Amino acid sequence: MTEPSGAPFDPSNALGDPGWQPEVRAKGGPLNVGVPDTALDFLTHGPLEVRACSSRGWSHRYLGTPRQDSFCLWADDQVLVVGVADGVSESPQSQVAAETGARSAVKLAADAVARSGGVDWVNLSRRVSLRIVDEAEYRQLAAAAGENPSIEARLRATRQAMATTLIVAVIRTTPTPDGFPCEVGVVAGDSAAYVLAGGALTPVSGGKDLTGPIASSHVRPLPGAVEPESVRFHLRPGEALVVGTDGIGDIVGDGTGEAALVLAERWTRPPTIDRFLCDVNAYRRTFDDDRTAVVVWVSADAVLPPVPADEPVVAAVAAEAVVASEEPSTEASSGGGADASDASDVLDAPTIVLEILSERPEADAATPADQGDEGDSPQ
Repeated sequence: MTEPSGAPFDPSNALGDPGWQPEVRAKGGPLNVGVPDTALDFLTHGPLEVRACSSRGWSHRYLGTPRQDSFCLWADDQVLVVGVADGVSESPQSQVAAETGARSAVKLAADAVARSGGVDWVNLSRRVSLRIVDEAEYRQLAAAAGENPSIEARLRATRQAMATTLIVAVIRTTPTPDGFPCEVGVVAGDSAAYVLAGGALTPVSGGKDLTGPIASSHVRPLPGAVEPESVRFHLRPGEALVVGTDGIGDIVGDGTGEAALVLAERWTRPPTIDRFLCDVNAYRRTFDDDRTAVVVWVSADAVLPPVPADEPVVAAVAAEAVVASEEPSTEASSGGGADASDASDVLDAPTIVLEILSERPEADAATPADQGDEGDSPQ
């Protein structure tokens, strides 16, 4: 096959049948301003090695619409935090919600660890929701009617303009005898996390509901009431954590398919960033959604502390699922994502919102663009 003129990737860069994707020419549009087709990042943080890539899907490239996936990384002496968000396509400005959600979530999670030693995922979901509403109103992308609109009205107006899924991983930089403690919070939606060990990708949290004859794509996005779930486990030397949106999760599935096995082999060790870019953008027929993957490898040479004489070793990937909901929330609207017509899908009650607002530092009174979420940063 002759390479089409102007193709961004070699046609051989495929996972199975590439379909028509090598022939797509990426277009631009007014909503793409400030949103590059692809975002890359990489870093070494002690024994942890990171590769991150978020790329516009082939359908968005064809239509000239922006990438609505986003990721953000936070690294300090205590933790490495990964935030991955997938904007809901039914809302036209969801790229803003995804970027705001990922950025504010990693800062809030790092701040929670620094202040109290752990993350309250329900509280984080509420605060991220407020950040998204604030950003939508600051950018004049959403505005509820009336002089003093209720929080319910503000949420409805925001979700009509922008909404997002969110998954966050917190990896402790200080190991225990069992490995590096890791907690993944599926705050909202169907993004997923996998552990890569022994040459195989094993789902540990999130993803689409595969129990029925058809995989469910129904999501309850932010901003709004959600029921976060978290799972805790340890990463051992030589293992990796993969966090991705459904553009990656749909390809990987339960980790047993051909494409999943190929990626598991390629990602056994950290690839070069250009190779990782190609892996995330590999052609695969019908899989044309935005794709975001952040992979964190633990160095095979990392040294774990010895086991205390009176403590048994816990199985490395024996995950403990923790449902983080504190109280039930009303069922969201039907359909796949940000349906803002259901007034019951709010942050549980305006009273709770007022409690959260009262907890904010004074610096949070600045506009979102001026503040840059500095009020959420660890002190």
